[in-house]
Amino acid sequence: MEQKYTAKDVIDMAIQSKSKGVDLYLDLARNSENYHVGKLFMELAKDEQKHKHELEHLRESIASEKAEEAYPGEKALYLNALVDTSTFNCDETLKKVLETTISEEEALQAGITFEKDFLLFLHELKLNVLKEAEETIDNLLSEEIKHLGDMFNLKDSLEKGG
Repeated sequence: MEQKYTAKDVIDMAIQSKSKGVDLYLDLARNSENYHVGKLFMELAKDEQKHKHELEHLRESIASEKAEEAYPGEKALYLNALVDTSTFNCDETLKKVLETTISEEEALQAGITFEKDFLLFLHELKLNVLKEAEETIDNLLSEEIKHLGDMFNLKDSLEKGG
């Protein structure tokens, strides 16, 4: 039987990924060579933090689900592993960002990759969720598509010399 995720599971995974996104975008903003790129990443970090808080409030409003765990914390460990291994492996990018200033192209590509990975993660997750979680995923997809569009627009602008 396939694993079916509840709305609460989806929200927990999204909160974890938003935390990773905040860290990545703050580091990219601090170490970007280009003012406009750094500014965009600061805005994206703020958006990710805002989304994280909204998701935390949403999680609190969802009725508590019966925990069916073989041992305490099993589900949390599983969800952490799923987020870490499915996508969002930003460790190499973060390491590079912390060691040196990166170019605007590298910064934008790191952000684009993160957003694309999150979109793929959400699409895959949508196939394995209970009906009640689909709207949550659709809302997250819309927000992430906007982030991706913002980065592509800035990338195009920079390539045209703007």
